[in-house]
Amino acid sequence: MTHATPEQIGQLTLVFERFTRRFKVAEAAAAAANSLNALDVQALLFINDNPDCGLGDVARNLHVALTTMSSTADRLVRREMITRRRPEENRRSVALALTSKGVKAVEGYMAGYYDACQAMLDPLDQTDRAEFVRLTQKIADYEY
Repeated sequence: MTHATPEQIGQLTLVFERFTRRFKVAEAAAAAANSLNALDVQALLFINDNPDCGLGDVARNLHVALTTMSSTADRLVRREMITRRRPEENRRSVALALTSKGVKAVEGYMAGYYDACQAMLDPLDQTDRAEFVRLTQKIADYEY
């Protein structure tokens, strides 16, 4: 496999900067609607995808200290977006789950993300869309 040229890298850098801006705007709008910071949003997304996960699971996935994640969880519990419960099989651990308010926040975030993705695909015809999605998936699946 050959390496990309400096010109290609430069072009892609500019394109991704624009994409990133769109996604940040979508994320900020969803976060602002619920007065959430970026870590809160990412924690909610992880818990949504991994119901009954532990605090350590979320911290490891988001690459933050356990104390930071504990503060985030406290904040989300106070906002009634997640719950903590002690599983019967291991009373020393704590399982996290979304509340209905947390589910709504995730849905709002995902709707903004969906809109940003639609804006990226709209200028393309069906063939280009399929190819773009295929190539993007290939990049996402690549192990560095």
